[in-house]
Amino acid sequence: MNKVILHIDFNSYFASVEQQANPRLRGKPIGVTGGDRLKRTVLGAASIEAKKFGVKTGMQIWEAKKLCPQIILVAGDSDKYMETTKRFLNILKDYSPYLEVFSIDEAFMEIETTRKSLDSSYLTLLPKEGCIVTIAQEIKQRIKGEIGEYITCSIGISYNKLMAKLAGSLKKPDGLVVIPDQQTAIKILDTIELDEICGIGPRIKNRLNNLGIFNFTQLRQVPLESLLASFKSYGQTLYNMARGIDHSPVIPFYEKGQVKSIGHRHTIDHDTCDQEEIKQLLLKLSEMVGRRLRAKKLLGKTVHCWYRQALHPRCSFTPTSEVGVIGHVGFSGDGMQTTILPTNDGLDIFKAAWKVFLQIWNKEKIRMIGLSVSNLQGETPQNLSLLPETSKRDTMLRVLDEINDKYGEFTLQRGVLLTSAKIKRKPNPFLRSEGSQALLI
Repeated sequence: MNKVILHIDFNSYFASVEQQANPRLRGKPIGVTGGDRLKRTVLGAASIEAKKFGVKTGMQIWEAKKLCPQIILVAGDSDKYMETTKRFLNILKDYSPYLEVFSIDEAFMEIETTRKSLDSSYLTLLPKEGCIVTIAQEIKQRIKGEIGEYITCSIGISYNKLMAKLAGSLKKPDGLVVIPDQQTAIKILDTIELDEICGIGPRIKNRLNNLGIFNFTQLRQVPLESLLASFKSYGQTLYNMARGIDHSPVIPFYEKGQVKSIGHRHTIDHDTCDQEEIKQLLLKLSEMVGRRLRAKKLLGKTVHCWYRQALHPRCSFTPTSEVGVIGHVGFSGDGMQTTILPTNDGLDIFKAAWKVFLQIWNKEKIRMIGLSVSNLQGETPQNLSLLPETSKRDTMLRVLDEINDKYGEFTLQRGVLLTSAKIKRKPNPFLRSEGSQALLI
């Protein structure tokens, strides 16, 4: 059996879902913001109409309004997007068990075929007769019929994941592109920018440019040894990318490995240097992380804390940048991590994160703070303690989780958090969804 990979990606996902739900928004430029935050946030999605004005996902609100004064801001609705994704994935499950959830709005699907290449659109499939292109068209029609007529997706078809994702990005919105073989892939690679392929971001692109490499034709001319010397093990990946090679398998949702980290961040609705306010927020984030660790029966021992300072009024904004200086990048900040004994107690996590924060904070006003816990391991009997104080703490946490599971997060909480700002979990439009495998039912 030979394998064909399909990459299915919703177009302007959050925005399209909102337009499907509200006909009054259709045909108009809209931007989806971070839930109840309509001002101090970036766009989680821009509609197709907004993109025509140059508005992009990840852009700041003020910058989007400058490009498109008539843009309509819509508060994001996590539950709505999650439910739509469930329906999307359940459609794909009908075509192949080899389904990898890549993010909340895209997935890879592997289909076995008896043909040795994709040189014909009439590919014989097993276990039923059919055509790869016909299947892709059928998926598109089912999405419109079962999810919503205003929701479209782009589908890329190729011989590996890297090229399937590239194919899906070549024609948007509502595209369907096939890259049948390596020869065709190389021709296409030579017509695009380096960062138009998944795996080459701004930093890698800049490093390649500094080496005199500005396109894939030049990248193929660089010996593997030179790439390994400059990029270490990632040099092999770059070498393969330039040749349309990708050996990464489609990993079905039921074979997904353990999560590597769990974290939260929160953008504050005002600039603040109030230590008590920041302390409250960090404790609340720590409790949220601890609760998720306990739900997954995990312990973590590496705590990473970071923050962003208030935006300087003279700064320009670069969405892909994390840290910068005045006049180049709008945000600056810092982060650091520390190691503690394995835990899933929010208070332990907070103590470590607060200690880190005080070491890196320069007392200036901040606009965002976040933390994550990594170096995860499963709970085992060896982790249990017979000390009375530990037993009492474990009982308290168990009761805390039971009540909050039933009545909602922070129904029962520490008294110091009663006056803290409300924080709600939201889907992240920029990263893979580590919990997306749970969307399949």
